Amino acid sequence: MVRQVTQQAIQSALESRWNDALQLNRDLLKVVQPNPETMNRLGKAYSELGRYAEARKAYGESLQLDPENIIARKNLDRLSMINDDAVVEGGPTGKIDPRLFIEEVGKTGVTLLVNLAPVPIRARLTAGDQVYLKIDGHTLFVRDARGETIGQIDAALANRIIKFMQGGNLYAAAVTDLSDREVRVIIRETFQHPSQIGKVSFPPLGPGSLPRLDPRVAALRDRDEEGDDDEDEDEDDTEEEADEEEADAAAEENERETGE
Repeated sequence: MVRQVTQQAIQSALESRWNDALQLNRDLLKVVQPNPETMNRLGKAYSELGRYAEARKAYGESLQLDPENIIARKNLDRLSMINDDAVVEGGPTGKIDPRLFIEEVGKTGVTLLVNLAPVPIRARLTAGDQVYLKIDGHTLFVRDARGETIGQIDAALANRIIKFMQGGNLYAAAVTDLSDREVRVIIRETFQHPSQIGKVSFPPLGPGSLPRLDPRVAALRDRDEEGDDDEDEDEDDTEEEADEEEADAAAEENERETGE
């Protein structure tokens, strides 16, 4: 029974069914002694539901049981920056497609956000969280599942993506990693409008490379695709290896956090 409920709790977290995950982990604690893995899962569920005080308590108990628990310590540090008075209960509810984290030349780009939101807002994020692109004039905002702005896409890349979005393309985005000073996201083209056929959302920097769209160099490689019909098509014949290390690390961290 314990094994079955544990697997159900993990699966609920992977599918972002946080209320179910919360209840299942509570049920587990009725039949097993508190342990770091269950307390971490409980803390994650509370955190995703916006119940940060209870999340801190769960992670704190996990750390007491295992003082070397990196996941609990990292999340306690993150939660310490959140003001409970500003909390609005509710969190991500949609299942994140794992394919979002698979980098693909021309279809995905990884970039650092600019004009970041205050730390208490960003502290609610974890690697693996899905975020959403919102156009406002010439600005492309990045918002979390609660609708709060966490930053902006650099102007050079934003102009390019906005043009494609207005042309009918669709994009998904997620956090790959973050720190006190940086938030890095991956953006994936999920649908290409027929009018955009032949136009590449994220041109590679060179053979075998994926675009690492640091705002400091983004302007140097931003291209206007209009009128580029004569572009050399031989590039399509070049075998390019996608560097999946960074995206895999983010996906692995998210899966490890929900699975422990």
